[in-house]
Amino acid sequence: MSSIVRNKVGRYTYLCESESYRNEEGRPRNRRVLIGRIDPRTG
Repeated sequence: MSSIVRNKVGRYTYLCESESYRNEEGRPRNRRVLIGRIDPRTG
């Protein structure tokens, strides 16, 4: 299952695609891929 996540770092906000899955031991994990930074002026 994947979703788009907002990640605030300092004064910037980044968008990441987060994919949740279970590893070989059956524990929940997630993988995040950076999409880009949100422009504060235009949103």
